[in-house]
Amino acid sequence: MNLDVPSGRRKTIKFRTRNFSIEDERYWIQPSRCTSVDMSSREIINKLNEMEQEVNFQKCLLPCTNLIQFQEKLFITYDVIEINPKFATVGGSIFEFINNSMRPVLKCHLSQVKDTNMLHLIAASFFKRSDLHEIWAKCEYPIFAGLLVVYVSNKMRKLFLEQHEPVIAEAFEKIQDTFDDECTALLDQCFHNSERDTRAVLDTNYHLFIHTDGCPSTAEDMEVMALAAAAKAKNFLSHPACQREIDFRWQPGFKLGQMAFCLFFFFPPLFFLRGRQRIKKREIKTMMVKMDMAGQMTSITYSNFMIRVYNFYTSPNAKYVIHTLFRLIYVIFYAYVLMTMTRKTMVMNELDEFLDEMAIIVWQCAYLTEMAVLVYQRGFYNWAERNTADLYRNYLVAMTMIAWSLAVIAPPTWPIRAFAIISADLFFYFSFVFATLRLMKIANVDAFFGSIVLMIKKMIPIMVKFMFVFMVFWFTYAVCHISLAGHLKSTPNITDVVWPWLLFSSGAFEIFGEADEEDKLGTVSKCSSAPLNWDVITDSSVQCWFKTSMIPVFLFCYMLVSSVLLVNLVTALLSKKYEDIDKVSHIYWKYKLYSRLIE
Repeated sequence: MNLDVPSGRRKTIKFRTRNFSIEDERYWIQPSRCTSVDMSSREIINKLNEMEQEVNFQKCLLPCTNLIQFQEKLFITYDVIEINPKFATVGGSIFEFINNSMRPVLKCHLSQVKDTNMLHLIAASFFKRSDLHEIWAKCEYPIFAGLLVVYVSNKMRKLFLEQHEPVIAEAFEKIQDTFDDECTALLDQCFHNSERDTRAVLDTNYHLFIHTDGCPSTAEDMEVMALAAAAKAKNFLSHPACQREIDFRWQPGFKLGQMAFCLFFFFPPLFFLRGRQRIKKREIKTMMVKMDMAGQMTSITYSNFMIRVYNFYTSPNAKYVIHTLFRLIYVIFYAYVLMTMTRKTMVMNELDEFLDEMAIIVWQCAYLTEMAVLVYQRGFYNWAERNTADLYRNYLVAMTMIAWSLAVIAPPTWPIRAFAIISADLFFYFSFVFATLRLMKIANVDAFFGSIVLMIKKMIPIMVKFMFVFMVFWFTYAVCHISLAGHLKSTPNITDVVWPWLLFSSGAFEIFGEADEEDKLGTVSKCSSAPLNWDVITDSSVQCWFKTSMIPVFLFCYMLVSSVLLVNLVTALLSKKYEDIDKVSHIYWKYKLYSRLIE
């Protein structure tokens, strides 16, 4: 293990895993194919052109013969990029694509990266080359470089999944998992050698070292855990070294469970009643000292205790408790407003009837203000990618405010006013549903509830997709049932609004085994339930007998398919998904701890 201590900077660590052996064929030092340190954009583009049009030589089964195999042109074949006319070659468009993809983590132009091996590794990652490990072994900062490969692979995997190319997406996923495990192995080796040095690795701002001199990105902050979070490197973030560092930042100077922390937070006298030893001191420096006449430093016990109490109430965990408390108050107040809402319309002269609703709207405006500030600081796409749920919530809030404005301002004679009132109420209810569901985010970072939240999150897409299968049988039964029972004929003033409701109500609850008594008996409007009289057969009697007989038959077949076949099928799919998720649920909630910390 080599320790480099640049002047005025934090200590960094360069180390290799035990797999990096000189005797290992995979890591033989080959002649460098990278360009010079002062690599310009033109030289990088030329290198990308070579990668896109590279020829591979493979040995054939026949002796003394070689088979020339042309590598697939990844970016051109699958339309990954749009050809930019300002570049003379396709390498320029690829260079622009890679630049835009890496800017969220590198914060600079590719030509401003100092380590040429890291540049070569980034480019090779986008082409899923087979020599990634050989290039990686030459990088100056292997953990940071390896996580860059994970970041690139994750981005390309998502891109090819969107383009319906599962084979290529699976190849990138394999690279992502491999380098996630390799970086975790490097961290594990460093952790077992020296925990203090490992903390230095996790605390280091790598923008100070990877950029060329004079690059403005050196003022940015990028640690390996932040890169791992952006790359979705779950194994790396769930390592005990990362978990200790996250816990140390979460409540610096203390080691308490969440329930004990909440008790001390809401009942400060416990600090004195239970003694200061109840809060275990870990690694906190005395901030207030006094100098006696002999020049010796002595700490002030009382002041030190008060400082630790101050650190307790200003820690990220304390802010999280306050945030959770306000979220609970918001949901409870929202529920109170909905349950006590008595107004029937919106009139400018009667605004006092829904002042409580306006209070909720004002509260929701704070969410929009928070989004505006964060978007200004981080950029819209970066913020939206990490806060997708908050983005949808703010969409609901914005639509509610627009509908409210139309409902209040529009004259009563305008038809749009009635629809605006309905839309405002609908979005208002949806916002409450979303607010209550967002409470489950609190359970994301718990060992037990976090796995449940993950399972619900992964099972919802299965339910949504399977709903289309239900709807095929549902629609078929609803149409036949309405036609046989004569519901439309029994309601002469039928409207377009009632017709969709008839389709929904016919067959919706039968999925769960709740059949209507009239359907069991085969009740048909304008038809008697008496059996068919074979002595007096008429057209109407035969038709009534047919309809009253077919309704129970259709009901039986529909319930057999929906309640027995489809429900058990979706249950089997959810059970299979549960088994798959249960294997990684212990990693998921640990991975979410860092997201909670940076929020």
